[in-house]
Amino acid sequence: MRILITAGGTEEPIDRIRSITNSSTGVTGATIAKVFAENSHHVCLLHSKRADLSPLEDLEIEKRPYKSFADLAAALREQLREKKSFDVVVHLAAVSDYAVKTINVDGCPVTADRKGKIPSGRKVSLTMEATPKLIDSVKEWSSNPNILVVAFKLTDTADGPAQEREIMELMRRSVADMVVHNDYSQISTAAHKAAVWYRGGCIARTETKEELARTLYKLVCQIKPCAALQDDGR
Repeated sequence: MRILITAGGTEEPIDRIRSITNSSTGVTGATIAKVFAENSHHVCLLHSKRADLSPLEDLEIEKRPYKSFADLAAALREQLREKKSFDVVVHLAAVSDYAVKTINVDGCPVTADRKGKIPSGRKVSLTMEATPKLIDSVKEWSSNPNILVVAFKLTDTADGPAQEREIMELMRRSVADMVVHNDYSQISTAAHKAAVWYRGGCIARTETKEELARTLYKLVCQIKPCAALQDDGR
């Protein structure tokens, strides 16, 4: 199989030095990439420049770095439209929901990502604008109409029904075939609880990043058996 994985968090520039980002490390994505690569599948990993790729230190896979939302969107579109299409995309990059639209320094507008650094001690105000949901465009951009799309949904609520509503919304929009759900309260260095949803129901629960990666690999091979067998040379 040919697998495209996105991992890490985007950075939205304020000036050349500062940016708005998130806490994503990219370790989960790198761990998933490792499991697929170890099983002889072709993996392309789109990763943030600051991502922790230590799980891959003994493996050579195709890696392409990105920084901002715009960088990731361009890389994702380019890869999906290649002539040799992907069988699966696993989209778990923590993509910023907002980008900097305008910046005012002491009441005067400046351009984001300008050359230089906004001086310290100034009064700075930012106006943000919503970014599109990249997951919504994956199937549209893909040269393979039968691509399997695995989306990740991070919530930050103990309300189970609210969590389920967000998961089902992703599936109702027909942009994700499978959804991996995790809640921020259950993620730590040692643990990474997750639930895998497919066709409207939860089909697996895992406790760690490594267990999630191996479970996801097995489930994808069950759903895409022909592609898996072809890649194994059987």
